[in-house]
Amino acid sequence: MSSILSTCSRAILEVLFPSCCVACGHKLVQGEQAICSSCLNAIVRTEHMFLPDNGIDMLFADWIKKEHRTIHYEHGVAFAFYNRERGQLLRSLIERGKFGTFPNPMVFHELGRVAAMDYLDSELFDDVDVLVPVPLHPRRLRQRGFNQAEYICKGLHSITKIPIDTSHLVRTKNNPNQSRSNFDKRHENVLDLFAMRYPEEWKNKHILLVDDVITSGATLFECMKQMTPIRGCRISVFALGWAHN
Repeated sequence: MSSILSTCSRAILEVLFPSCCVACGHKLVQGEQAICSSCLNAIVRTEHMFLPDNGIDMLFADWIKKEHRTIHYEHGVAFAFYNRERGQLLRSLIERGKFGTFPNPMVFHELGRVAAMDYLDSELFDDVDVLVPVPLHPRRLRQRGFNQAEYICKGLHSITKIPIDTSHLVRTKNNPNQSRSNFDKRHENVLDLFAMRYPEEWKNKHILLVDDVITSGATLFECMKQMTPIRGCRISVFALGWAHN
């Protein structure tokens, strides 16, 4: 009886409050979550994993050279454009997922899942041992209710089955929002922002760092710096969006 009531309740709720696409508002059909197939197909991909010397690789090569760091960087990609020219759809999805009237973490899960499908035949996930979301400070996590980077990891995991680690890399300071900061201010804001717990457990591991958007690369590079002392640790990078003009 309880299962029948539950089914009926879900059916009534779906009639009164149908699930709609976060981007276009159209009703979702069976198999769609948060974003409709039309909007997912309309996102402008970077195709980074299929391009030699893509923009993300060059960005972090510049960081490594400028900081004179020895970092075992493998490769990096952003799934889609996040700029005003080609990335308006992804910008809208990410902003509504994080800051909308009803923030929806499944936006990030679905984007991660689709990105994993797109890159499954590339080298992106080859010999990756663990997916690591860029962590939020506990205070920010309580305010928002979820870490979007962790939900991206969950979407990637649903396809790749690579395990997710949210315990070793931690955020030690609650830095201000960086969306309107210039390059130098972003770098200043992330200094000494992260720390490692039990780094010996990542020895000889290939880590895929995951975030929602890459702008200056400062946040992800600060994460990399915490892993540099770990013997044999190799680092790759994945983000949903690239805020490159």
